[in-house]
Amino acid sequence: MINAFWRRWILPFTVVPLLPATLFNLFAGREWALLGCVLGIALPLVAAWLVRRGVKGDAQRAALLMGGAVAAVGFLGAEAGPVASLVLALGAWGGTRLLYHEIAEAPAPPPPPAPAAPAPPRPLDDARARLLAITAAAQRIPEPRLLPVAAAIGAVLDAFERRPERLEEARRFLGVNLDGLERIAARLSAGAEPPPGLPSLLREMEGAATGLRSRLREEESAALAVQVNVLGGKLREAGYG
Repeated sequence: MINAFWRRWILPFTVVPLLPATLFNLFAGREWALLGCVLGIALPLVAAWLVRRGVKGDAQRAALLMGGAVAAVGFLGAEAGPVASLVLALGAWGGTRLLYHEIAEAPAPPPPPAPAAPAPPRPLDDARARLLAITAAAQRIPEPRLLPVAAAIGAVLDAFERRPERLEEARRFLGVNLDGLERIAARLSAGAEPPPGLPSLLREMEGAATGLRSRLREEESAALAVQVNVLGGKLREAGYG
């Protein structure tokens, strides 16, 4: 029994007898016979490449190519006639199928993995993008109070992101403070002169943001204290205290 390794090298050796016939037909000027020899050399080489590749269906394709090669050599090169060429082609096709049907074919390559779905946007992502734009503009504006206000609003955003159940309160806060700071930065970027009351307004906005953040921290601290007391009471009731 010929093993699979040697069976992969049989098809290329089938073209060896055609090499001298190809040279003879070339120098003799027999163009049709030369075409049959060229096809008889090229098709088995392609069939050998298919068998070595081993993709699903390559064994059947290699058998068809070998049948076509034998038909071309018989009909064009040897002038055997269509019936004899067809019989020889069927024999080559069947022999190749029998020889290579046991060779395992590699599975088709898996499809590329689907791109990962983008993470859903967080509720306050738009506010953060606007705040970044304000911060970038504030660095180009000769008004030193803009950056502290932006930093204070950013701290409030951090606190609200940890408390998603208070999203409506965050939106009300941003609707006044962030919108107002955005308009101020846009006017100053356009070349407007700061009015006399602007510094006090910005200090008030910074104080409001800082106060809200302090209130949120105090509420969290109070809620934690309540939880600690409740848990301590349960432990004492259960006899673990």
